[in-house]
Amino acid sequence: MRLLLSLALILTFSLGLKAQDRNFQLGVMGSTQVSFLNTNHENADPGGAVLFGFGGLAEYSFAERYAFSSGFEYLNRGGSLRLNDTTADYRAGFIQIPLQIKMRTRQFGYSTYFAEMGFAIGFETGEEVEWDPRPSSLASSYISLFDATFRIGMGMEYDLGGQTRILGRLQYHRALSDNLIDDVDNRLNDQSNYRFDYISLSVGILF
Repeated sequence: MRLLLSLALILTFSLGLKAQDRNFQLGVMGSTQVSFLNTNHENADPGGAVLFGFGGLAEYSFAERYAFSSGFEYLNRGGSLRLNDTTADYRAGFIQIPLQIKMRTRQFGYSTYFAEMGFAIGFETGEEVEWDPRPSSLASSYISLFDATFRIGMGMEYDLGGQTRILGRLQYHRALSDNLIDDVDNRLNDQSNYRFDYISLSVGILF
């Protein structure tokens, strides 16, 4: 986890060498996620949870109303799955590197509205699984190490003067691969999907 955090910080701050370019900005953000386990497994009863995260922002405006955004995110994802009279509650931390395109409107007063879409690659940093009832034996890991998501959302920026802006955004995140390892849980089958999708509400500031 320390290595991943270090790499993310190095990426963000190395880009910061160009911060004097008015087209480039760095920032920070915090987020709340409604995370839920999405599955097509017949007779499964999935559930969700409200979780939290934070991260760094890096944004480069390559045209008047278009920008490329990246950075790093550390957040929690998970959900629950009731199947065969057994319930498993999953929680996992992820480091994610987003790659997004942002499309802005013109400025109305001090406000600008935007839509954005893109992808993120992620790495699991730790997990916690609670069982009811508890199985006789437990595996070392039930959640996949690597993850990729598609994301789409919208938001608003408010100009505080100079280069400083506060922003709020709402995004939907769709996992592109299974997050549960079906080989270690005999309740699961390889014909079904088990994904940690989530909806996030983020607030941040760009400098």
